[in-house]
Amino acid sequence: MGRPLKIQKTSTGSGSGGASVGVDLGYPNFGSLTVPVFNSPTQTLNDAQYVGVVGGAAPTDTPSATNPRVVVTVNITLATGSAAGSATGYIIRQKGSHKYLVGDATSRTALVVGNAYIIAVVGNTDWIAYGAPSNYGVGTIFTATAALGSTGTGSVNLVGVCVLSDSGSPTNGNMSIAYIDNASSDVYISKLTNHFILGWEGGSNYDSASVTGDLRSLANFFTDEGTMIKSGTTGAANTGSVSAGQQNLLNLALVENTTS
Repeated sequence: MGRPLKIQKTSTGSGSGGASVGVDLGYPNFGSLTVPVFNSPTQTLNDAQYVGVVGGAAPTDTPSATNPRVVVTVNITLATGSAAGSATGYIIRQKGSHKYLVGDATSRTALVVGNAYIIAVVGNTDWIAYGAPSNYGVGTIFTATAALGSTGTGSVNLVGVCVLSDSGSPTNGNMSIAYIDNASSDVYISKLTNHFILGWEGGSNYDSASVTGDLRSLANFFTDEGTMIKSGTTGAANTGSVSAGQQNLLNLALVENTTS
């Protein structure tokens, strides 16, 4: 899998005076590097930006224009086996090369037995009575043990495991992450690590022939313009095909993101 995707979150009570502090918000920006290497031939990244992307643990993360997080489209499988429907979501943590624990960002004020949820707003709801642990709070994940028609002033997001797919409207149990490469229209990621993405050039499945044909790009939140030299290569022009050539230069890919 390579290095997994970093997850942006807030560590409660870790700051001065017990304040919440950001964790894994982004990567070292170019302005903090001793000898920064920007994308070429056109430098469109600036000193405050960086290469790499992070997921998010909404509602406990703190995305911003300086440190965005990945936006995903999810279709979570319910306890009944049916689909919740395609919706905007967020990554909570990575489960494998192509699989993630995700939240559906739709606010819900009702619980269904067997479905997993993450608390978005505590409110006046007695969450323990419905399956949450005694130390619950915003960001607590639990499986509902009792039905609830209305949570009062509290709310939750649906949680489930989804697999990356090549569609902006993923089917049951799938998800998608959009990106732009060389100013194209949206395309979708087949694999995402902390710095790289693979597309679906080899085909929309995960067999070995498809994966070896997928194009690698350098993930970031800021631009899809220019290239950067792949570590360990000469920086000469790329040669041959993806599966039978040499990628010396990596295109930058702009991953869909949110800043708030």
